[in-house]
Amino acid sequence: MYPALAIVSFFVLLLLSVPVAIALGFGAIIPGWFGAPVNTGQMARTIITAIDSFPFLAVPLFMMAGDLMTQGGLARRLFSFADAVIGRLNGGLAIATVLACMLFGAISGSSPATVAAIGAMAVPLLTAQGYDLRFATVLVTASGTLGVIVPPSIPMIIYGMSANVSVSALFIGGVIPALLIGSILMIYAFCYGTLHKDRITTSAGNVTILGALRDGFWALLAPVIVLGGIYSGIFTPTEAAAIAVAYSIFVSVVIFRELTLAGVLKSISGTALTIAPILILAGTGAAIGRTLNLLGVPGMLGDLIGGAVSEPLMLLLLINVMLLVVGMVMETIAAIIVLTPILLPMMTQYQVDPVHFGLIMTVNLAIGFITPPVGANLYIASGLTGLSVLRIAQGLVVPLVLLLVGLLIITYVPQLTLWLPSVIGG
Repeated sequence: MYPALAIVSFFVLLLLSVPVAIALGFGAIIPGWFGAPVNTGQMARTIITAIDSFPFLAVPLFMMAGDLMTQGGLARRLFSFADAVIGRLNGGLAIATVLACMLFGAISGSSPATVAAIGAMAVPLLTAQGYDLRFATVLVTASGTLGVIVPPSIPMIIYGMSANVSVSALFIGGVIPALLIGSILMIYAFCYGTLHKDRITTSAGNVTILGALRDGFWALLAPVIVLGGIYSGIFTPTEAAAIAVAYSIFVSVVIFRELTLAGVLKSISGTALTIAPILILAGTGAAIGRTLNLLGVPGMLGDLIGGAVSEPLMLLLLINVMLLVVGMVMETIAAIIVLTPILLPMMTQYQVDPVHFGLIMTVNLAIGFITPPVGANLYIASGLTGLSVLRIAQGLVVPLVLLLVGLLIITYVPQLTLWLPSVIGG
């Protein structure tokens, strides 16, 4: 009765248009009002403990670093370098767009930020070279998922905090899956360019690779410093995020001189406004997760699914389908905070490694960024290009299928995720 009361209370409040974070909080404490072994004071302490977290500090810092790099010209130089390297191939500019999304994701950790930053530059250039507007929009929308699959990733940080798993191990484990997804999207771009090469002009005619490298050196150094420092153990992901912010300010203000002090202050205030609701969400999400744990929901769910599914392979398929549906209707961070305490105990019972499950969850929810009705990338891309969300969603059928193929490979070949952490350590 009590678990149902918590879940039903949450969904009823959502239907009444109560903000998700507040609905989660009430879902955590309402069972206690009816006699459940849930203490309101205990829930309050859980909320404070959840947000008073050193790893969680990386989230606003990576958000701010991504914003600073967009304003300060680093994102533009990353795209120019990618175009100079790959632009002369069939579909070169489209492939460069995917690569630029990977490079920017390696700094920002955010999917919507990647779509906004790279899309604003790439879509006009793609259409000018003969690419169809919808294809250009769809490509940027789909490639934006790399923003949270390429480490460092904000969802990975949230999962690590919720699952008590090493964020460094998640970042290291995410390298090969990110390269796999990126390669799949690049092949898609190459095939499109080859099929339509009669009307697509070749890119990168004005900039040499050496010239682009010289111009983009400081921008390209950012992911090297951030990821190299994390993987080598020189600093933690949170320290890497702080270094990314300091580096972005220094390069944008002192070297490129494209950002003023007023721009830095605007970025700080914008990040604060963005992170405030996420902090509330993280706290109340942790509270309802604790409530559901106290009420034995993970055990009940494990027994229910265990009775219906005996094979780990079928369990993983079932979990993937569930996460894809959740990603369609629920915001990514909220989904991770709510579902991790429920699903992870069951997955470990079936000998699924927590790092591997973290990557499965991250890729699933990354796909949620491009699936309606919640998919944030759809709305950002629509705002950039003027195409309707419906037209973009219709064009995403092929990239979505390709992303699902990548997800299945990552799910059923755990070595892709676990090999690097076993070699490097995390």
